Amino acid sequence: MYRGFADIKEQLYKKLRHPYFIKYIEEPVVDEKKIAFLYSVLKSANLHKEQIEHYAVTIMLVQIALDTHEKVSNKEETDEFHKRRQLTVLAGDYYSGLYYYLLSMNHDITLIRALADGIKEINEQKIMLYQQTYETIEEMLKSVGMIESALLQKTCDHFQVPHVKSAIMNMLAIDRLQTEYQIYMKKESSPVFAAIQKILSYDGEMKVENVYNELIRKMRSQVNTLMQNNTGIETFLSTLKEAT
Repeated sequence: MYRGFADIKEQLYKKLRHPYFIKYIEEPVVDEKKIAFLYSVLKSANLHKEQIEHYAVTIMLVQIALDTHEKVSNKEETDEFHKRRQLTVLAGDYYSGLYYYLLSMNHDITLIRALADGIKEINEQKIMLYQQTYETIEEMLKSVGMIESALLQKTCDHFQVPHVKSAIMNMLAIDRLQTEYQIYMKKESSPVFAAIQKILSYDGEMKVENVYNELIRKMRSQVNTLMQNNTGIETFLSTLKEAT
């Protein structure tokens, strides 16, 4: 029996469990909310269950490869840490290779190109985030939204489900902002809040916490407006609710 979202997660975890990597490095972090979004997009495109599973697993491998490469540290290392670092790089390359292999088997050249564009956009926005080149909070927030949603947006374009793109970008930006806020509150390094603090340094009267609360309020309001004004979003939202 096909269990939809549960089957997709099971197939993805099977692909990720390389015995050598599991022995020496942490298991990759899988963003299950992004799997749910991806599943909902593909189901909204009226694909067959085999296609949904194939594309969801494959596209998530790209996301996990990007996330794995981002975990690589440049700190001074012991021999053991150096080995872990090299294996983390190899693991990211391994997941990327799996993605290319699975798509090439189906001759999905157009999708490979679309996702390659998404990867390029994500990497460009990550550079901007870490270099803190923003002049406004809005510019920074748009960049964070692109980092979190570019692969999903390219998937929406490819499978002709463009009406959910803005909602996805806003919802994932909210998630990332909330995660980064928790990191910031623990006094740990957060590139997002480092960028916010740099922008706010030009206006000493504004507090980080106040800005955070206002951003969350505005983005939630935007999502609600998108949902109310977009009559074609119901299938996506009902599938998302089912998956989460």
